[in-house]
Amino acid sequence: MTSRHQEGAANSAEDRGGRLPLPTRAGGLGGAVPRSSALLLLPGKISAPSDQLQQPRQSATHARLDGGPGARRQMELQDLMHISRARKPAFILSSMRDERRTRDHLLCLDGGGVKGLVIIQLLIAIEKASGIATKDLFDWVAGTSTGGILALAILHSKSMAYMRGVYFRMKDEVFRGSRPYESGPLEEFLKREFGEHTKMTDVKKPKVMLTGTLSDRQPAELHLFRNYEAPECVREPHVGQNVNLKPPTQPSEQLVWRAARSSGAAPTYFRPSGRFLDGGLLANNPTLDAMTEIHEYNQDLIRKGQGSKVKKLSVVVSLGTGRSPQVPVTCVDVFRPSNPWELAKTVFGAKELGKMVVDCCTDPDGRAVDRARAWCEMAGIQYFRLTPQLGTDIMLDEVDDTVLVNALWETEVYIYEHREQFQKLIQLLLSP
Repeated sequence: MTSRHQEGAANSAEDRGGRLPLPTRAGGLGGAVPRSSALLLLPGKISAPSDQLQQPRQSATHARLDGGPGARRQMELQDLMHISRARKPAFILSSMRDERRTRDHLLCLDGGGVKGLVIIQLLIAIEKASGIATKDLFDWVAGTSTGGILALAILHSKSMAYMRGVYFRMKDEVFRGSRPYESGPLEEFLKREFGEHTKMTDVKKPKVMLTGTLSDRQPAELHLFRNYEAPECVREPHVGQNVNLKPPTQPSEQLVWRAARSSGAAPTYFRPSGRFLDGGLLANNPTLDAMTEIHEYNQDLIRKGQGSKVKKLSVVVSLGTGRSPQVPVTCVDVFRPSNPWELAKTVFGAKELGKMVVDCCTDPDGRAVDRARAWCEMAGIQYFRLTPQLGTDIMLDEVDDTVLVNALWETEVYIYEHREQFQKLIQLLLSP
């Protein structure tokens, strides 16, 4: 089915009572449900779904949608209309956040390259349901790699509907040729979006931290690019141990575009950004590192006699870029071969083992999520992990529009299937 036919089907469904079809296994449309549920909820509505809602006929892993430009334009216009209709003036929301809220909210965004589109779609749903921009729902935002770019976009008041369009344009500019890609197009993109001379501390709310990997030492160390002064208790690199180790740049001098570039310097995709590699090597899911940072920040306030400024966390929201399907591995055996057949087997095993090691180091799900959930439960913090199961393994540098729009559609179905969890989250985010 072409994009034009799908748009016509959606419009005719709307004419029949504002009901939007859901995807089926064959890629068609069926199982009509109210538009407010297929796109989560309209702004300001957090009540329970209507009894008329129907379950999608198939899971998100079988959902498919033609990725033509018409479908993307329609999606962008709908989201901009819904969000702008409910968005309140920034100064009012900032005042509400500072004066009414007694506890802090933390948003954590995983790395994942162009799959950051999944995070964008999740944030669009949250903005629609709350009627409030992401920037005014959270007090802390942590991001890694593509999540770091989105954290900065939130800080600089860029709408997620706008960022979705930016990502579709950016991939064609940045992922050209073969890996490793030229760094110039990515850096120009970041300068264009955030400014060439903008500093991290130019915008102070919400507090934002981006992860990076200091690779000029062994072992490498995690570094946080902040828009606030680091707490004194943070164990920064031990400069005194080696005269060749430079101290980190202060937040007031740190360029925003360079912080984003450093956090997203994925090995084999881009060359290092100075002494920095991608933050995903050490914290592809930055939740626990962000919680540690907030605890140390609060402890520093107490030591300085500013305990009245301390706000404990009440909600942690962790957004992923989608889980890839689990596949069997036949061999990871590496040994000294005695014949050509064994040599081929060893080479294949080394390749599979190398991929497994990288995947284990950068896996944002699994035990990383289990630990974050357990820590939050022990501390009495509400924890939400939101990431859809994807039908295919999507590369960080995927440029096929159809593949990416399919991932967005799978995310929409995931939002519908987990609508009760989303409603609970929105209620907590909107409570004082």
